[in-house]
Amino acid sequence: MKLDIILTAQEVYPQKVKGKTVIVIDVLRATSVMTTALANGAHQIIPVLYPEEAFALQKKIGKENVILGGERNAIPIEGFDFGNSPFSYPPEIIKDKTLIITTTNGTRAIINSRSASQLLIGSFLNDQAIIEAVKKQEEVVIVASGSNNLFTLEDSLCAGKIAHQLQGLVDTDLSDAAIAMAHLYEQNKNNLHALASQGQHFKRLKKLGATKDLEYCFQSNITKVIPTYTHEGTLVCL
Repeated sequence: MKLDIILTAQEVYPQKVKGKTVIVIDVLRATSVMTTALANGAHQIIPVLYPEEAFALQKKIGKENVILGGERNAIPIEGFDFGNSPFSYPPEIIKDKTLIITTTNGTRAIINSRSASQLLIGSFLNDQAIIEAVKKQEEVVIVASGSNNLFTLEDSLCAGKIAHQLQGLVDTDLSDAAIAMAHLYEQNKNNLHALASQGQHFKRLKKLGATKDLEYCFQSNITKVIPTYTHEGTLVCL
């Protein structure tokens, strides 16, 4: 397996991902929200770049069947139903509904990765299911979405964990970035939350009162659900 890690959403270009298996990670919090929403019974998720797209799709599909969720700079978007907290999408809210979501980094990473042969959504929440799903693939690219075009510890630690554990399962040819992130994870695997808490994005969310999210999003292997991008532009369970 050839394995690469891209360290921000803006660094994703078609030539880097085309025809490959791609895993998009945005631990805090887009991909954690997407995984949680599908695990809680969402019919599908539609990631979009702009709030205007979300409102137009809501009108087309019908408000009674749609939940609008997302953020800009960690702040809920005006006119949306919810922000970007996994706790906003329990079964009683999201079951059988379409979640249309736009976020600062995660949805951009997904849209930028659409030329992949297979596009999966990863997080700590479904990390072991992701590893199982990709271990037989020949070329894998992990996109650590980052925050505002910058590297983030939480996404890179999650990407590094997947790379490190794949090394133990299959013969891997890692890029320099993948080697570095696997090493970052290995050296800090017993204190991931403590290291990530030093990051700027983590600190911003903590200041905004998202303490429950910051605990929840670092839980490993709590679901086997893998959101998967379809040709129709939706995310459904693999």
